[in-house]
Amino acid sequence: MKWLKRIVLAVFSFYLALVALVYTLQRNFLYFPPQIYLTPEAVGLTGFEQVKIEGADNIELTAFWAPPATDEHKVVMFFHGNGSAVYSNHDIYRDLAANGIGVLGVGYPGYPGSDGRPSQKDIEIAAALQRDFIINQGINPERHVYFGTSLGSGVASQLAQQHPPALLILDAPFNSILDMGRRQMPFLPVKLLMKDKYLSDQALSGLNIPLIWMHGTDDKVVPLSQGQKLYDGYKGPKSAHIIEGGQHTNLWYLGGRKIVLEALQIFK
Repeated sequence: MKWLKRIVLAVFSFYLALVALVYTLQRNFLYFPPQIYLTPEAVGLTGFEQVKIEGADNIELTAFWAPPATDEHKVVMFFHGNGSAVYSNHDIYRDLAANGIGVLGVGYPGYPGSDGRPSQKDIEIAAALQRDFIINQGINPERHVYFGTSLGSGVASQLAQQHPPALLILDAPFNSILDMGRRQMPFLPVKLLMKDKYLSDQALSGLNIPLIWMHGTDDKVVPLSQGQKLYDGYKGPKSAHIIEGGQHTNLWYLGGRKIVLEALQIFK
């Protein structure tokens, strides 16, 4: 029986080591900042400027800003995914700005152009400070739209809980990062280990703002079922747009552009 005890002890020791490794490195598994920073000019954006905003602990954040064409147009705060950066969704920025819509590409701590290290707490603080920037431009909350893609959907949802916008657009969202962790690592006590849970379902609970959900049927990163779960749980006004053949990062080009621009005309 000694050999059996040794095997059990070895397996248990390995499991504890795995738990410790996941706990220690979990933010490396969640956040994948690109290695370079690109200016608006470098990605072909005209009419945009780099805005420097002081974040928590005096870190400096870099956002991309293009003001709205008129006092009637909405302003979109755009929240990017975990492997993207403030410049990554420049095609979306360009299309929005070309239609007179103001755009603030939100910068995350620890991502290109911004200081610090990424965590849910610091990203949420950074998002709120960048919303303050819009307020300081004289643009009231009735003209604010939050547009979050992938991880950005979680950031947008958390900000919506504290500062509800006129419209919330979620592209390939998850119900929560906690749910995603449980799905990917069912053999670990994820709820106890996870630091950044991004509980979008809880953040949206009780809100009554219009919600647009877009998701691709072929999304291999955040499965359609995660977005569906979040959408089904939301009790406010909402519309679903499931894009056949859509993957994780191409919905804008497969109908998302039309969906969003038409919605913003309604809310203009």
